[in-house]
Amino acid sequence: MDVGRRLLVLVVMSCSATAAIGGSEEAIGGTRGSSEDGGDQQCPILNIPELGSLCGTTDTSAWSNITLYNYQNIPYALPPSGHRRFKPPEPAHPWNGVLDATKFGKKCPQANTEKELKDLRTRINSGEDVEDCLTLNVYTPVAPGKCDKHNLLSVMFYIHGGSFRVGSAHDFRPNYLLDEGDIVLIVPQYRLGPLGFLSLQTDELPGNMGFMDMVLALKWTQKYIKYFCGDSSRVTLFGQSAGGAAVTLMMASPLVTPDMFQRVIVQSGSSLCDWALDRDPVEHAKRIAELANCTDENRDELALCLHRTNTWELLVAHSDFLTEVLVTEGQAVKGNNGGNHAVIQQAGPNSFLIEDPHVLFKEGRYRHVPMMAGITKHEGSFFLGNIYDFILVRDNVTNDTEYLKKEFIKDTLQFSGIDDTTGAITDIFQDKYFKDDEVGNFTAMIPGLIDICGVTLLKACLLQQIRHNWQLQPSYLYSFNYKGHLTKFGYGEEVNYPFGGGVAHSDDLLYLFPHTKGELYPHEVEVAKTVVGLWTSFAKDGQPYVNDDVEWLPMSSANGPYLRIEKTSRLKDHFMEEFNITITEGYPGNSENRTSDGQNLQTYKVGLLLSILFTCLRSL
Repeated sequence: MDVGRRLLVLVVMSCSATAAIGGSEEAIGGTRGSSEDGGDQQCPILNIPELGSLCGTTDTSAWSNITLYNYQNIPYALPPSGHRRFKPPEPAHPWNGVLDATKFGKKCPQANTEKELKDLRTRINSGEDVEDCLTLNVYTPVAPGKCDKHNLLSVMFYIHGGSFRVGSAHDFRPNYLLDEGDIVLIVPQYRLGPLGFLSLQTDELPGNMGFMDMVLALKWTQKYIKYFCGDSSRVTLFGQSAGGAAVTLMMASPLVTPDMFQRVIVQSGSSLCDWALDRDPVEHAKRIAELANCTDENRDELALCLHRTNTWELLVAHSDFLTEVLVTEGQAVKGNNGGNHAVIQQAGPNSFLIEDPHVLFKEGRYRHVPMMAGITKHEGSFFLGNIYDFILVRDNVTNDTEYLKKEFIKDTLQFSGIDDTTGAITDIFQDKYFKDDEVGNFTAMIPGLIDICGVTLLKACLLQQIRHNWQLQPSYLYSFNYKGHLTKFGYGEEVNYPFGGGVAHSDDLLYLFPHTKGELYPHEVEVAKTVVGLWTSFAKDGQPYVNDDVEWLPMSSANGPYLRIEKTSRLKDHFMEEFNITITEGYPGNSENRTSDGQNLQTYKVGLLLSILFTCLRSL
């Protein structure tokens, strides 16, 4: 299988860490040319008792020009390589001298692009420990030595997404979130793909290592964030897509103690989504191992072989497995979580997850904390792109009217993880999302398909997640519906679909973190300020603030109210209107084209029916 084809895989939900500068007077008191653009930056020295000293950089916030102090590439764990591969992380040791915290640490190994795989192989061949990646970045508006210990700042701890297979801390900079100078931001890296999540359900290969990395980073935060002027008793855990699923898993894990975080923000992801859990980890691990030329039937011997396997070969084997399941078997959800998602552990010295999240949340056996959670308007466009690639184009059926009429909706549901053996579920979706004259015409079906993909993969499970919480703690529900000129649709790759992304999966991040491929227009900056204000006010006070004209009320029923975030945000009553918003408002979505009250009522009824359907499906 060629590398280019191998890399066409669904991504849901894409200097050494211990190298010291040295204790010279120049490093401690002078400046260093350490910024990525080559310019000189001050080298603020931060001393952390029991660990060592850090040399960071300074930057300014996006709009208020507040000075920010950035400390990157801080090791929180020992290198998870050699005998530590597949094992729970161990805390990093103190260092001598001054640690260079001026640049990003290396990304955890991942098979994201052909170039990254090629570079990874070159680095391995040069003898580099590419698995030494467990570092974190801390951003604070307070200069070293200037912290008032009686006025510590709220902490926001961000878990990046990327299907637990790709991504890093590099893309999440502080310039927006720290613009008011009253937040400390921490962004950890964690092991990805098979290195972080492969499981044979044995002590040697238990699974959930990436989540254990996150737990250790939270412990590090509790111990050391005060030296950055952060308050360890006011930590808000937030994450998007797979990171959102990780946040909710932290709420249910026995390894996470009550003091580690006090609030959560869940963006476009949940541990209750079908894609979040690998329900057949041993079978998946065996198939991946076979592709890596590890074929022993004994699981302990198989684990030993995987321990010895070259990092590049292991990632290639995993990518081949995902492509095989996705392309050959047409199973996105069931195929995409093999070897790179959570498992219900049956072995290992530390069990991160011991029961099905559906059971834990239904029975209330999780950490009850204030929650803010929501989705983007057109979550489904990203997933429809994969369906277009791996069903329509692969089988050359884009214009096959007969196929589109009789099989396509059922195949779309199967791709999304719903097996409809009787056809009854397909009939419900077809009846509620398409007019009779639309079925068979792909272009006409696009709005309904985007809604179906959004509901099946994200919107229904996120609503189910916050419904477990709203009667126990203040819970704020939202839908991000603002369409700007930037988008994450395609994740930086050129795409040639007969549809756009709309307000796509991950587009909300454009208003929380600076985008590397473009700047916001002035009118979009105002939206970003609103979004940042919502997130940070919740982190600081537990009450997201919109403006003096709109009060965002917590949920008072299972369906709302919720905040629809737009150029002019407003509170609405029935969240399930977002379940088929594309077919009611059109596509790519014009927020000025409103449906009538009668149509809104019908939309709500459709959403209610689908919500009941999903509850039944997930209880089977």
